[in-house]
Amino acid sequence: MAPAMPKQRAVHLPDNEEVARLLLEKHRSMLEKDIPDNLSLTLSNAYRNVCAAKEPIRTLKDLLKIKGVGPWVIRLIKESFPASSPDLSPPKWKKIKIPEHSPELVCSNSASIASQELIQLTSQEQLSYSSEVQTTGSAEFTMLDKDTGGMGNSILAMPPRLSNEKFLEAYEVVLILDDREIFGSRGKRVVGNIHSKFHVPVEIKRLPVGDGIWIARHRRSHTEYVLDFIVERKSVTDLVSSIRDSRYKDQKLRLKKCGLRKLIYLVEGDPNPLGASESIKTACFTTEILEGFDVQRTTGYSDTESTYGHLTLSIIDYYSTNFSIGANTCRVCLTYDEFVKKCCDPKKLTVSDIFALQLMQVPQVTEETAIAVIELYPTLVSLARAYSMLMGYNLVFELKLAPVMFIRMVIPLPKRRC
Repeated sequence: MAPAMPKQRAVHLPDNEEVARLLLEKHRSMLEKDIPDNLSLTLSNAYRNVCAAKEPIRTLKDLLKIKGVGPWVIRLIKESFPASSPDLSPPKWKKIKIPEHSPELVCSNSASIASQELIQLTSQEQLSYSSEVQTTGSAEFTMLDKDTGGMGNSILAMPPRLSNEKFLEAYEVVLILDDREIFGSRGKRVVGNIHSKFHVPVEIKRLPVGDGIWIARHRRSHTEYVLDFIVERKSVTDLVSSIRDSRYKDQKLRLKKCGLRKLIYLVEGDPNPLGASESIKTACFTTEILEGFDVQRTTGYSDTESTYGHLTLSIIDYYSTNFSIGANTCRVCLTYDEFVKKCCDPKKLTVSDIFALQLMQVPQVTEETAIAVIELYPTLVSLARAYSMLMGYNLVFELKLAPVMFIRMVIPLPKRRC
C-alpha cells in the first residue's frame, strides 16, 4: 500500500514556514516517484519536527540539529534551501572578485564539497556547502558574518581602539605563514609572490597551531594582535596520510581549542590520481557540515597563493568596516604572545584531552562529538559512572546527549537485571 499524501501542518515559528514548505513539497514530489516507505517516513518525521521547532532555522546546520533530519535530508534539499532569504541567512559583506582560474578539480554531484565558487569565511554556527568546484570563469570571495544576533555575537574579536582612529590608520594586517609550511621548490618565492600580487605584507614564523594566521600590528607600539582567523593547509597526499593515521582529527581538535572563531581548512591538489577521492570528499564533508570549518579547495601552489592573498584582502576589508562598530563592544584579540602560550599549553595533555582523542577513534565520532561528550563527562570514569546508573538501552536518552550513543561501542551498558 502506497504511503498517504502528507498533509500540511501548522508551523510553530513563522521564520520556519519556508523550510517546512520546502520539505513538504519535496516529500510530495518524491511520493509521485514511488519512493520506499522508510524514506517517506523519514521525510514525514523531519517535516513534523521542523513544524514543531521552537528555534528559528536559518542555516543547514540549524536544520541538521532538528530531530529526524540527517545527512540524507540535508543533501536532498540543500540546492533549494532558502539561503538567500533575509530571515534565513546572515548578512554578506563586500565581495572581492578573483581573476579567472585554470581548469580545476571537478567533484561528483552529491558528494563533492567546498566549492571554489565562494570562499565563505563562516563561523562554527554558519553552514556553507557547494556542490562542485568551479571549472571556468571567475569566483567570488565573500565575507560572511557569524550570527544574526546581537552585536557581541555578530562581530569578531577586535584589536584595541583609541579615540576615533580608523583601523588601517592604527594597524597593519600581516599574513603569518608557519615556517614548516612546505611549498616545494617554490617555497622561497611564496612570500614575494603574494606580496607583489596583492600588496600585503607576509612573514614567516613558527606557529604553535595551524599553517597561517593574520595579525594586526600596531603602527606605533608594534604590539601584535591575532585576528579571529586561522587556516590549516593540507595537500591531498598529506590529507590521505593523516586520515589513515588519524592525525587530522588531532589537528582539528587543536584548531578548535586555539581560541580563534573562523577556522579554514584548505585542501590543495587533485585527489583523483591518488585513488582516494571518495575518502577525501567524505573528510571534507564531515569537516565542513558537521564541524563548522570553512573548507576550501585549490588546484595547486599558485592557486593556494591566490587564496591566501584574497583571504587577506577580505579580512582587511572586514576589519576596516567593523572596527569602529565593534572595537568597544566585542572581545579583544589575543596578543601574539598570549596566542602562542594558549596553544602551547595544551601540548601537556590533560586527562580530558586524552579521553577526547580516545573517543575520536570510535567510528563516526567527530571532534564536535568528542568535545560535546567531555564537556559533560570530562573523564572516562565519569562517563562510566553515568552509564552504571542506567538500567538499559532505552534510558540512555536520559543523559540528554545523543552523541553518547556512539560510545556504546567502547563502554557496554550494564545488562538489565531480572
